[in-house]
Amino acid sequence: MIASNRKESEMGTLEESIKEFVRSKGVDVVGVAGPERLDGPPSLDPEYTMPGARSIVSVAVPMDVDAIYKFLGKVTPSVHNVDQLLGNQRAFRVCAQTAEYIRSLGYRAEVVPSNNNYRRSPDLFATHPDFSHRFGAIVSGIAAQGWSGNAMTKEYGAAVYLSTVVTDAVLESDPQLPPRYFIDNYCAKCKLCAKSCTACMFTETDDEEYVLLNGELHPRGKRHSIDLCNASCFGLHALNKDKTWSTWGWYWIKDWIGRKPEGSRLKLRLDLLKWGGMTGDSTPRYDLIRHTTSMLWPEEVMDSITPLDQWPEDQGEMNRMLREDETRMFGVTGQRDPNLATCGHCANVCGPTLKETASRYNTLVNGGIVVPGPDIDTWIRCRDYAEAVEMRKRYPYSVSRYQMYRDRIASLALWTRYYFGFEPKSFFGALAYKRRLKKAVDEYLISSNPPKAGSTAEPVEDGVSAVV
Repeated sequence: MIASNRKESEMGTLEESIKEFVRSKGVDVVGVAGPERLDGPPSLDPEYTMPGARSIVSVAVPMDVDAIYKFLGKVTPSVHNVDQLLGNQRAFRVCAQTAEYIRSLGYRAEVVPSNNNYRRSPDLFATHPDFSHRFGAIVSGIAAQGWSGNAMTKEYGAAVYLSTVVTDAVLESDPQLPPRYFIDNYCAKCKLCAKSCTACMFTETDDEEYVLLNGELHPRGKRHSIDLCNASCFGLHALNKDKTWSTWGWYWIKDWIGRKPEGSRLKLRLDLLKWGGMTGDSTPRYDLIRHTTSMLWPEEVMDSITPLDQWPEDQGEMNRMLREDETRMFGVTGQRDPNLATCGHCANVCGPTLKETASRYNTLVNGGIVVPGPDIDTWIRCRDYAEAVEMRKRYPYSVSRYQMYRDRIASLALWTRYYFGFEPKSFFGALAYKRRLKKAVDEYLISSNPPKAGSTAEPVEDGVSAVV
């Protein structure tokens, strides 16, 4: 059986049979990459997930567009949160089924969890993935890197859920999009992803930073610090710099109101630790994210979730249903806001056309500011910043010191248990990758096709560390 299938692989039929299997599950964006396409940072090494892995299969599942508009327009965060759960689990499940199908052909194969599976590191902020779905999508030809660093697809933009299968089968790679495919033809006219970040993670220039994949530099927008993404995604800073709109996050970091976050990388991290430690529920919040993205749940569990078009209109009722479902299905209690996704706008606004992206961005900025109301299941949509300030004073968020300290200790224990440590292969592989990246950038700058004016000459530390 194995010898027969390897002969089929040489004729190109194994790759097509795998992709046809994925399409039979209702997923139309799928690509494969063989061994020659997997040279990059450690997070592109499939052997970390499965020793002996030689190739990958990458899939992309679109986000629900109606849920995105409700999320961006401050109508409700709940349907997009449900879609996040269903979409990640769907992509995860299709890849798990694909891995099983590949094993039935006589090969070894494993699925890479959707998210929140990180390599152990002395730096708990590092969060380097076991395998990067974004890089997998790029090298398999279904996506290219956009200005935000998200993987953009022709079909859906960056608003997709990604998943990956690794296998020891030697597959023939699909055609790859040029590294600057979206950067030059799409992002140069847009960059609304950068404007959609309340934490101002991206620089307000045309500066680029790079990822080195298979000897080619893949550009993206230069970042102040990838750590700033945590401020928005965990709801620690919800207000945009101009104080005209917000995400669904509960909190505002006082020193950042009306201006960009400033200071060293250490200072930014200390700010995040300080404000994250004041929420009182950061541990169950993250633990629930970990449960819903790093574990594949039975289909009957997912089928028990109310369909997106059948959720009630009342936000309080939505929150109560979400909280009950999260406790019933995943056994995690203690989270106050059941809507775990509060931002992610750099991907949410990025549609398949410039017109669609502009429409989503306009929906975001015209959606105004929302703040928590008199109870944990009520939101108030404010006319302007002054009203938002008044509502926050009227309904302050209160957490006891006991809750804060207990949550901080629990959070430290969780992150230490799952992510703290030292892995020599990843550590030294990252150092070698950084040297190759710097050399490639230096050579690019003196070549006959240098970057556009304003591009960074050095691979900035935040950019490099974000991709190892």
